[in-house]
Amino acid sequence: MQTVKQLRKTLLCAALCAAPLTAAQAAADLDLYYTPYAQIKLKDSGGNELDFDEGDGYGAKGKFGITDSIFVSGEYEKNEYDDITINGTPIIPGGPGPLLNVDQRVEQYRAGLGFNVPTTPFYVLGEYVGIESKTRVDNGTTASESDTDKSEGWGAHLGAKGKVLNDYLTLNAEVGYLDVGNADGLEALAGFAVNLSKHVGLFADYRYTSLTANNDSDVDVRLGEARVGARISF
Repeated sequence: MQTVKQLRKTLLCAALCAAPLTAAQAAADLDLYYTPYAQIKLKDSGGNELDFDEGDGYGAKGKFGITDSIFVSGEYEKNEYDDITINGTPIIPGGPGPLLNVDQRVEQYRAGLGFNVPTTPFYVLGEYVGIESKTRVDNGTTASESDTDKSEGWGAHLGAKGKVLNDYLTLNAEVGYLDVGNADGLEALAGFAVNLSKHVGLFADYRYTSLTANNDSDVDVRLGEARVGARISF
C-alpha cells in the first residue's frame, strides 16, 4: 500500500504528464478565484470553541481531461483569518500598551485522479490533501510567525456536474470523505457557473468540511468557505 507521500507523488506526476495532452484529447477547466468568506471553528468535548473568522483569500483549481472518462485535478488555496476568538473573547484582548495584530494563515493543496461515469453527469474523485497553517503576530514594530503546522491525508468524493438552460448555466455538487492528519469526516460542495461564452464563465461555490479528531484530543473541526471567480474552459 502506498504511503501518503508516495500517493502525492503519483498524483502530481500524473497531473504533469497529462497537462500537454489535455487540449488535444479532452476538455479542461481552470478556475481562478477570490474567497470573500472563510471560517474555521474548533470545539472540544468540554464545549470550548476556538474560532477563526473574517477570513478571505485566493486560489486556483482545475480539472484536466486525459480521456473522455479519466481526468486529473489540482487545487491551491490560501486564506488569512483576522478575527480569532476563544469562547467569543478575542485571543488577545485590547488594553494598555502596543496594539497586537494576530492572524492565522492557512494554505491548502490538493491533487487528484478522477473518473467520469459514461453517459451520466456523475464522477468519482480520489485526491491527496495537504494543509499548512501558521500564526503571525505583529505589534506595529516587529512581526513574528509560528512554526508551520502541516497535515496530510486523502479524500474520496462523488460528484455531479451538468449544464442547463441551453448550456448557459452549469450546476455542480460533490460529497465526500476526508482523512487528514489526525481527523476525518465528511465534506460537501455546491456551486454554479454562468457561461458567458464557450471558453469563459463566472462561477461561485461553497465548500463545508466537518472533521472529528481520531486521537485523544477529541476536537471537532468545521471549515466553511465561499469562493467566486472566473472559469476558463479549453
